[in-house]
Amino acid sequence: MASLYACIMAGGKGERFWPLSRSSRPKQLLAIAGPQPMIAGVAELNAQLVPPGRLFVVTTQEQAAAIRAALPAVPADNVIAEPCGRNTAPCIGLVAALVSARDPGAVLAVVPADHCIPDRDVYARTMRDAAAVAEREHALLTIGIEPRYAETGYGYIAAGERVAFPGATVFSRVKQFIEKPSRDKAEALIAGGGVFWNAGMFVFRAEDMLAAFRRFLPEFAPALDAIRASAGGEGRDAAIRAAYDAAPAISIDYAVMEKADNAIVAHGAFAWDDVGSWTSVGAYWQQHPGGNAVKGDAALIDAENCIIGNEAAGVIGVLGVKDLIVVRTGDAVLVCHRDRAQDVKKIVQKLREQPGGSSLVD
Repeated sequence: MASLYACIMAGGKGERFWPLSRSSRPKQLLAIAGPQPMIAGVAELNAQLVPPGRLFVVTTQEQAAAIRAALPAVPADNVIAEPCGRNTAPCIGLVAALVSARDPGAVLAVVPADHCIPDRDVYARTMRDAAAVAEREHALLTIGIEPRYAETGYGYIAAGERVAFPGATVFSRVKQFIEKPSRDKAEALIAGGGVFWNAGMFVFRAEDMLAAFRRFLPEFAPALDAIRASAGGEGRDAAIRAAYDAAPAISIDYAVMEKADNAIVAHGAFAWDDVGSWTSVGAYWQQHPGGNAVKGDAALIDAENCIIGNEAAGVIGVLGVKDLIVVRTGDAVLVCHRDRAQDVKKIVQKLREQPGGSSLVD
């Protein structure tokens, strides 16, 4: 099999995890779902697949130094700082160009920086099986997760006919990519069967992805060719800056995957959690009576179904309330209803509009 490479996408701001998450220290750099930063856990997960020299990270200018410190085994040049955020299509095109320059036959697995996958062996087997299919079939693969409930915060993948390939993983043709649905539509999708959560993970030959860019996003392809030509040389960073100056802000789903006739979904038979908001974090913190989850010093009386995180000195007292999220840092406190956890980023936006508020979010 061709050489396998991996890329961790680490450009997110993590605004739903304010006040703990800040622009310079976002979700993927926080130890909110275990003892180490989330990106370190993802790097360990993918160490089963690739050595450190074949692991890339694409991140922001603000986060690059912290990520290099969190991942000391990864070569510094493999941590690529985007000049600006342009969504996932330019990010994936960038790393495909760099990997293709190093190894034209390489297969590339691209994963987010902030997901939790405890079933490491099943994950590794799935990714290896997907890589074998990508190499043999010149297909663009995405990993679908069996939905456990009607989630409105994820996109969905509708699977078409199954296709038989060697290995334990089940594969299907991609019938359709579905936008984040309403509650009623999500329930109908799951009731109808044959759909998966879109986990934002992809496997493909680097050359095949570049060919897809030439076909579906031709205006951006010359910039990727320039990056490929400059990879490993002094002109790499300048080529990346020039590419991002002209890059469209578009997801890989919109730019390529929805249009491709060679898209295949691998059925991910492993537990997966994108840890998308404070409500998700409760499963990883200390469990208290009444359905409460706590991290740090807190005293609870007659509290139900609360998530309490204390990252500062002192104690949080919680009395006679239910369904609340309370998170305290040294300079800020969040109090919100669990049902509004997805809206925490609105607080970040509001603070940016207030005099001096940026210091509490950057």
